[in-house]
Amino acid sequence: AMNIYFKLRRTFCITMWFCIAVLSLVGFFVTVLEARAEGPVTVQVVQVDKARFPEVDVYVSVTDANGQPVKNLMPEDFSLEEDSQPVSLTHVSRAGEQGPVTAVLVIDKSGSMNHANKMKAARESAIAFVQLMRPEDATGVIAFNTQVTTVQPLTDDKESLIEAIRGIEAVDDTAMYDALHAASAMLEPVSGRKAIIVVTDGMNTAGQRTREETLTLVGEQDISIYTIGLGDPSQGTETYAGIDEPTLKVIAEESGGIYTFAPNPEDLRSLYELLSLRIQNEYKLTYRSPNRLRDGTNRAIAVTVAAPSGPTEVAAAYNPGGVIPEVAPRSTWRLFGSIFAVLAFLLVLPGIIGKVGVLIPGRGPVPGRSKAGGKGKPRLGTGKAKSAKGRIRLTGEPRPPEKRNR
Repeated sequence: AMNIYFKLRRTFCITMWFCIAVLSLVGFFVTVLEARAEGPVTVQVVQVDKARFPEVDVYVSVTDANGQPVKNLMPEDFSLEEDSQPVSLTHVSRAGEQGPVTAVLVIDKSGSMNHANKMKAARESAIAFVQLMRPEDATGVIAFNTQVTTVQPLTDDKESLIEAIRGIEAVDDTAMYDALHAASAMLEPVSGRKAIIVVTDGMNTAGQRTREETLTLVGEQDISIYTIGLGDPSQGTETYAGIDEPTLKVIAEESGGIYTFAPNPEDLRSLYELLSLRIQNEYKLTYRSPNRLRDGTNRAIAVTVAAPSGPTEVAAAYNPGGVIPEVAPRSTWRLFGSIFAVLAFLLVLPGIIGKVGVLIPGRGPVPGRSKAGGKGKPRLGTGKAKSAKGRIRLTGEPRPPEKRNR
């Protein structure tokens, strides 16, 4: 009996260790295959953060042909140029280590979202995005129809976000641009990676803001917008089933985001999950701008990624800002030296003038001063009147008495 027990125990141990080894190898290869790009990759500069200028943070998304993030790139795989001048990267954060992500979910709650179960799908998909948040991430929720409503300010509290999303109901028309302005205002005081994810099934039919104003605002604040069209692009905007695809594409492309569409409400959840995965697995490149002046001019940057399928380059631009253009600082020592030389010259100037006056030929001694070798000091108004001899006498003036010789 004991022999049978030990044989079974030995067999069990061998089998267990074999299974562990197989599972470890499978997990390793799955991880490598998931992280490694299959075929060409897509590189996109999704945000340029200049809040700490002249230090600049460039967020880069690298995805494979299936839209999945490429996670295995190393810091040496990246290089960057500003205005065609190579710069040294002071820090490169690997995929998933770029820091917290602050996002605003902008959800269309116009009346058309009541059709085909769209509103329910939008709520469930937004909740799925919230559930994928990391502890350091924060999210806010804005809903819009003809009015823009802040459903939930920025928070890392998942329960508060989920409760707020569940309370969204659909009614009235669509004021999408007003909602994007409200989302930009919510993200304005935030630093680091910022994104807006908007889901809508129609076009902007109400509100006061325009597309151009919206794109200018998000460009100034370095916010990327991810647009999700809920409907069939081939239907246009004439029916509840269509979407305004050209507008959604322009908003995403101009802001550094991406555009996707979900023909069916059931597809919306997977799109939210994919966007969450992509945003959380970007690379952050940090460098110090060679031109450190806030001169209000655009700076062109080019990022090159040495991907397994070959080097890939992508271009972007940013503006450091500056209402009054700065000028290069001048040396304070040179200015100090000039001021000191002027002051020293003014101090010796009276002595120079005096010496020059003495050396001028024909110029007598200064009146009021005693002659050299004279005794005593000159006295004013105390001496006797000098002889009037030789003085012109006025008419009628009495002649002075003549002195007699003794």
